[in-house]
Amino acid sequence: MKRWLGLALLLPLVGLVLSIAAREAGLSGASEWRIPIAGFDPRDPIRGRFIQFRYDWRVAGDPALCTAAACALCLSGDSGEIVATMVAPGTVCPAYVDVNGSNIRGLNVAPGQVPDFSSRIFVSETSAPKLEDMLRREPMVVIAKLTKQGRLVNDRLEPAN
Repeated sequence: MKRWLGLALLLPLVGLVLSIAAREAGLSGASEWRIPIAGFDPRDPIRGRFIQFRYDWRVAGDPALCTAAACALCLSGDSGEIVATMVAPGTVCPAYVDVNGSNIRGLNVAPGQVPDFSSRIFVSETSAPKLEDMLRREPMVVIAKLTKQGRLVNDRLEPAN
């Protein structure tokens, strides 16, 4: 009986380890993108230290392809500028982003308007004041990893230079 109890108590730990391993395996082959950001909100007191920001990329394509139910982007680097082209979900492109699967929010999505895309990143209590100050003083970028499955995962914030 004690053996079964021990196994039952160990099962959640095994699940956590497998979950972490799967996430790390997915990120191992991910490409890295330096995406400029703008318009930030440094603190969400209910959820902790999150920095909410807007991706400062040029949005192209048909806004009708980006609905609340499904939205996809194809990223490209065009002369130092990041271009996010709205495409139909499932479209094949070298840097495909599943907006809904990446926890990206589309703002100002009224018919005929080009949406702004926003996201957030968790920062530690110790680094938050320094990052908030940097965001106020200089242009910043988010370093994000784009997995082969189309998830854009925000990793860290850095100065744009």
